[in-house]
Amino acid sequence: MKPFPDQVLFMGPMKPQRFEATIEDCIVEGKIPIDLRGGFYRCGPTWKRETVQGVTGFSSRDGMVQGLIFENGKVNYLNRWVRSPKYLLEEKHGKALFEWHDAWSDWRGYGQIPKNDYGAVTYGVPGSSPIVNAVPFHAKVGGEVLALAEQGLAPMSLNPRTLETNGMVEWAGQLSAGMDGHATFTAHPKWDPDTGEVFGWTYRDTKPYVTMHFVQPDGTVKTRDLDDAPYATNAHDAWLTEKYLVLPFQPFYASLDRVMNQNLSFLGWNPELPTMLAFIPRSLDGDIRWIKADFPTEYIMHTMSANEIDGKIILDGPIFDRAPFPFEDEVDIGEDFVPFGAGVIGRWIVDLDAERITTERLDDRPVEFPKIDERFYGKPYNYGFLVSGPNLFMLDTLIKRNVITGEEEICKLNYEQAFAIFEPTFVPRSADAAEGDGYLIAPVSLYMDNLSEYVIIDTANFRAGPIARIQIPFQIGWTPHGHWMNFRK
Repeated sequence: MKPFPDQVLFMGPMKPQRFEATIEDCIVEGKIPIDLRGGFYRCGPTWKRETVQGVTGFSSRDGMVQGLIFENGKVNYLNRWVRSPKYLLEEKHGKALFEWHDAWSDWRGYGQIPKNDYGAVTYGVPGSSPIVNAVPFHAKVGGEVLALAEQGLAPMSLNPRTLETNGMVEWAGQLSAGMDGHATFTAHPKWDPDTGEVFGWTYRDTKPYVTMHFVQPDGTVKTRDLDDAPYATNAHDAWLTEKYLVLPFQPFYASLDRVMNQNLSFLGWNPELPTMLAFIPRSLDGDIRWIKADFPTEYIMHTMSANEIDGKIILDGPIFDRAPFPFEDEVDIGEDFVPFGAGVIGRWIVDLDAERITTERLDDRPVEFPKIDERFYGKPYNYGFLVSGPNLFMLDTLIKRNVITGEEEICKLNYEQAFAIFEPTFVPRSADAAEGDGYLIAPVSLYMDNLSEYVIIDTANFRAGPIARIQIPFQIGWTPHGHWMNFRK
């Protein structure tokens, strides 16, 4: 393996973690709540080995899952490679077997589009890896954790206690193809905490641009194409309401032509495209309603959740002026960049009767990575949790927000050296605890010291700061997203 390029993408909190580790009974400053019993899982990109073309973009890397396993007032840390088909094939041959069309050494290098004359076709194996999210799924006895990509790979099933890779999910064959022709699934599914149904989709740059895949608890998949979708959006996230899966079509679009014919990344920004919302019935039956936004172009990358108030649907999340990625109109080819900025908390307000969408920004503080008490997916909710800071290198503050009243509680972390908070997750105090009553667990990269820790905040006394700090004696790798799985019966 050659040294990583001297680029921001490999520095600070973005430094890849290339080894598996197990820490039994982690050292804890403070006390682990005895009612924490379950696992906190996160998944992200790193390399077992470099690609045929060398060190390239995020999607050409292998998936690494990290887990904190809580039981009896103690916690174990472990991280494991996700043994995807790509990973296993390259392990067998002892070398890289995949190369990418979009494998540039600068910001264009997502490593998203495999070359058809190499690994995928030669060996019949998808070249993508699960690098975006890890979510719980309870279809099997004991449950499983799904490690997710967004393109090019069906979900990978993991053992929630050992992180051993079970293989692709049994329902992978019921999924439709994404951009590169391989079955795939969204990186941001939503689920009904009462029924166990998982709501997901696949997107591509050819019609039908999006196919809905609603996974039932028994592993069967209900499918429907969005035949009247307006264009090939990057369908990254959605809202789940009591009646609908609300999927936004925004000017952040996906295009193979950009890669193959324009020498650009496969993601583009075109503010001339309309912002439209698809209101898809949770049954997948009946009419799908489309409503066009009335306001100037803006962007929501990660959704928080939704309420219905006074006959209007309120869709909450951080709002950006534009998608927070480098595009050719702002970043020159070869120029380095700090990845991803932060938006401000806001909402899109939908009047279904008037077929009108308005926008409202509620604060000017930069925030990202919205999370909720996930027992309230698809239900009226009151509380959201966010991280504040101007970019991924400088997230330093955790926020508990009452989305109805606007009241906030703030917990700012302080360290002697620079640090970065990664996306947190909420854990209920008990199965029947009130909404938002429990703990917020947040990973912290102490990258200047090559160390890490996970902080636990009691949401009943949020401003008081961490009640426990779980010490990790090395720098954990950057991971975009993760979730909690409950082990309680």
